Order: sequence, then structure tokens, then C-alpha cells
Amino acid sequence: MFTCIVIDDEKLARERITEYIKERSNWKVVAEAGEFKQAQQAIRHHKPDACFIDINIIGGNGIELVNSLLNETRSNWVFTTAYSEFAIKAFELDATDYLLKPFENSRLDEVLNKLEKKNTPHKPMQTKSVLAVKSVGAVQFVNVQDIIWIKGSANYVELHCRDRMLLHRETLSNLERQLDPNKFLRVHRSAMVNIDSICSLSSELGRYSLLQLSNGDEVKISSAHKSSLFDTLGLEAH
Repeated sequence: MFTCIVIDDEKLARERITEYIKERSNWKVVAEAGEFKQAQQAIRHHKPDACFIDINIIGGNGIELVNSLLNETRSNWVFTTAYSEFAIKAFELDATDYLLKPFENSRLDEVLNKLEKKNTPHKPMQTKSVLAVKSVGAVQFVNVQDIIWIKGSANYVELHCRDRMLLHRETLSNLERQLDPNKFLRVHRSAMVNIDSICSLSSELGRYSLLQLSNGDEVKISSAHKSSLFDTLGLEAH
């Protein structure tokens, strides 16, 4: 059973999507919301497989809502809106799809099929030991063990290695699934580090929030990822 939440400031728009999804026996709409905080609470509570989100929400907007929850849930984001100008921002947040109102039921079918395929359990992806990084006129092969840390930027990542920095066309979330979680750890929404490359922790405003890495770089630790990092390092988070 796949679960979803429908978020729109217009009741009729919510009802239309909800009623259509309910026709699928393998889907369940676990909540509806028209307000920002109400939607935030519903997503945190239910942790649905997908969220259908309008840009317009009472007390905020859909982009802000997704931004506030990226580190808390792996829900798939589907924007349903009349505003085309937010599409780039939506896909920078790894949105699954962007439906422009008014949209046909066939488009909703396409999205539901895509979500089902994406969320159907499958064999775990083999972790990679080498990455093939395409550059102009060539492909460079990077040993994963040589990567110090990785910075995410939209549909690209920066691979900071021992002796070079390379741009790799991949989202940070997708790359995270390809790397050994015992070696690479997310420490920020836009950063992962090779645990073996951590030299020390330093404080900022009296709290340990900066990682010093073996190549001299500093990487900030977000509060959302601090606990898992400290557990891995055998420290108590304060």
C-alpha cells in the first residue's frame, strides 16, 4: 500500500486529487491539508510515500514546506500548481514531477505509475568503489576511497578528492545511495564526508558544528544530521 498526503489551499482541488487517488486500491490518502503548519505536522506524523503540494498554502508556500522537511523524510514531492515559474526550484529539491493546473487525469496517472515504480522494493544497489566522471572529451575514473567530501549543488556534485576537485552530473541524494554508508555520511543537506577523512571537530558559537578534513577543508554540520554523525564517531551530541 502506497500512502500520500494532498496539500492545497483550495478544498475543491484537494478533493479532486483525493477522490481520483482513492480509485486505486493500492493507494491511501492518509491526510489532507490547506495550511502550512498543518501540512508540516501531517508529513512529520505520517511520513508518506508521496506528497501532492500546491505552491499556494495558507501561511507559506509549497517550496518553503519541502525545504523545511528535506532532512526529516524521504517522501516524494509532486507539485500541483498554476505557476510555472517555480518549476526550476521544485526540481532542485528533487521533485518527482510538476503538474501545471489545469491538468488531465492522464497526467495524474503518469505520476502515480512513476511513484509506484520508484517506491516498489527492489534489490539494494551495489555500492560503488569507482565513479566514472564525464568531462569534455573524456571520462575520468575516481576511486571512491580518494574522495574526501562531496558537495551537492542542484543536479551536480563537487567531488573533493585528495589532489583535485571534479564536477559530477548526479544529485547528492542519488549518489548517497551508491556509496557505502559505513564510509560516507551525510552531515548537511548539501554535504557528505568520507568518515576516514575527518581530522577533528571545532566549535562555532560554543557548539561543535564544523568538521576539519584531511585536505584542510571545513564542512559545516547541520543540526538535523548531528546526532547520526556523533553516534558514528562515538560522541555525545550537545
